[in-house]
Amino acid sequence: MINRIKNLRRFSVIVSFAGLYNAFRFFIRIKKIPQVDILYSCHDNSRPILLDGKYYSPLIDSLAMKLNNYSHITLALPFSKYSGNKTSGNTVNLNLYVIAALLKRFLTSGSIALKNIKNDPLIKFYNKLYQKINLKLIIGVLPSIEMCIAAKNNNIKIMDVQHGIIESDDPDSYYSLDKRALYQNSGWPDYILCRNEQSYKTVLKLKDYTKPFLIGNLNKFFYENIYPNKERIPLFKTKGETILFTFQDFNRIPDISSFTKSNMNAGIIFPNALLKLISESNYNFLLKLHPSQIHKKDLFKLHNKAFEKMFDGYDNIDYINCNQMPLEYSLTESDLHITFNSATLYDAMDYGLKTILLDENLERLNNYYGEIMDSNSVVVDSKLEIDFSEHFDEKNQKNQDGLLNNFNFENFILKNI
Repeated sequence: MINRIKNLRRFSVIVSFAGLYNAFRFFIRIKKIPQVDILYSCHDNSRPILLDGKYYSPLIDSLAMKLNNYSHITLALPFSKYSGNKTSGNTVNLNLYVIAALLKRFLTSGSIALKNIKNDPLIKFYNKLYQKINLKLIIGVLPSIEMCIAAKNNNIKIMDVQHGIIESDDPDSYYSLDKRALYQNSGWPDYILCRNEQSYKTVLKLKDYTKPFLIGNLNKFFYENIYPNKERIPLFKTKGETILFTFQDFNRIPDISSFTKSNMNAGIIFPNALLKLISESNYNFLLKLHPSQIHKKDLFKLHNKAFEKMFDGYDNIDYINCNQMPLEYSLTESDLHITFNSATLYDAMDYGLKTILLDENLERLNNYYGEIMDSNSVVVDSKLEIDFSEHFDEKNQKNQDGLLNNFNFENFILKNI
């Protein structure tokens, strides 16, 4: 009984009122969905770009553009707010089916966690969906274990699009070896579409479960080929070197409670060392929020109020314009990048920027970034005491075009569809 109550509470947390409301509001029956070649899938967190009233996913929409000869729909993953005419990519919301499956799972097993892969209501739902729309391929941002198992049940290839860091030791990571141990390591995607060599090499270590394919930086592809307005907006009154700081969802990073507690400023996590640097230097600064901090209105309001309080009267700070545009805009406007340990390190590298990491946990950083930690693209300095002038003019852009030419994506898809 106690376990059932705990799982019921967990269910109420996962299925928020907004998630339940939108599942009903945008519900569409499976039988009304047309047959398509490719099913894409992503959550709101992967749709950070708002253009002409629609939310775009640089990862998914870039792939859809590359594969525009194939018919497709996009599945709004649980429990997204946006679908239909609020999104690009023919996005449908089938989350009422997901809620019903989770309730049935709870009533039959006393838990909302996956227990029996051979008779699971959610896997059965995905089986039904795949068969109805006669799929040939599934490409998603972190497709669930249930989606992957159902794909294999129906002999359909399923691919994950890299989002963030590929890390297998953290038990909470999507790529954790522990996450699928209870299911005999079933539930892996067939392929992981990797953004760079480092991630490709990391996935190679998972060769018993999945395979890598090098796709490149889809965010950069989106910005250069789909994003319509690249007009330069003057961000600062005075020209000078510009430092970009990228925020993270710190709640999702394990074992950093000491950092978060000691770096609370104006009600948000803001590094003391960065605050000191801003107050004592003449550099310009861009404060780029994490997509979750932009999408969630309460978090966005909280951070903007904190910025107003900390930087009232400063003319070398921008947190308004840069958070209305893609990360890539900020990267093109910057000379140096600072973050705690975010995967925006990869984006900075693709734009030729050196990154200063504030995380002092070298074991974690080496696990995340491997050989990159030994390159001239990264400096670890939690106190920001380095001589910045030595790093502004270093352009470290690594050209992957030659390597990517060895990976023809269209032919790869043709072999797997």
